[in-house]
This record gives sequence, structure tokens and C-alpha cells, in this order.
Amino acid sequence: MPSGTIDLLIFASVVGIGSTLALDLFAALSRRTIGMGGSDWGLVGRWLMGLSRGELALADRETATSAIEQASGWLFHYAVGVLYALMLPVVGGTDFPVQPSVPPVIVIGLVLSSLAGTMILMPAMGGGLFGARLENRRARIAYVIIAHTVFAAAQFGFSVIFAMLQPLGI
Repeated sequence: MPSGTIDLLIFASVVGIGSTLALDLFAALSRRTIGMGGSDWGLVGRWLMGLSRGELALADRETATSAIEQASGWLFHYAVGVLYALMLPVVGGTDFPVQPSVPPVIVIGLVLSSLAGTMILMPAMGGGLFGARLENRRARIAYVIIAHTVFAAAQFGFSVIFAMLQPLGI
């Protein structure tokens, strides 16, 4: 693998894992303070496993999730965070890892991730498109936008830290 590819993978790992961790910390704080947090990643893991059986929407929300469902869901969550970070140089140009800018993190970290959450994950979890089946739809949509604003801000912050460390050879 050329060194540029390795550098890109390191960038994506640092920014993707860091920003996803920031999102998870925000979700934990939100759950404790307002009673509304992020996704149940065990149920997401169950949904992912159901896809292999042709089940597009989660069928069972009641049974406790298994360790493999939990692990699958959390791994998927962080892999998506890394994938979003890999997309930043696609939108922001190949210099993005050393010269980050705000527009790509708005496009990827806020807009794309919010749309994916409301158009893929919510329907898959039984909440309907844009949370149409949820009792507290407006609050959930507002939460998604606020949480993904935190995610986008963290993407930018970790991108800046990564860029600052590059002259040091880190």
C-alpha cells in the first residue's frame, strides 16, 4: 500500500473513531439529562443480521439482544463513522486531511449522516421514514440534527488536530 493510502486510513480512523466517540458521549449525556439518546446498537446489530435473511425492517424489538448483536451493531456504528471520515477528502479534496475546511463536514457529518439516520436507520428500526411512526417525531428529528451537528463539529475538530500533528510526523 502506498504511504498516501496509509495516511488516508490513519486520518479516517482518527477522525472517524474520534467523532463517533464524541457522538456517543453526547448521546449518553442526552439520555441522562433529557431522556433521549442515540440508537440502540444491539438492535441495529439484530437488524443487520436480519438483512441476510431478507428482513429489511427490524421484526423483534422486545427480546434482549445477544452479545453478537451488540458487537455487530457497535462495530457497524464505528465503521460508518470511519467511512464518513473517508468521504471528507472526496468532498473536500485530497488536501482535506492537511487543510481541513468546514463545508465538507457540514455535507458529510451533518447533512448526509442526518439523512441516513432518518431515511435508512429510522425506517429500519420501525420508526418510519423521517420518524413518521414515532409519537415524538419532531423531538426525535431535532435530536438527530443536534447530535449530528455535534458529530460534524467533532469531525472538524479531529481533522484539525490531525492536520496540526502532520508537521511533527505523527
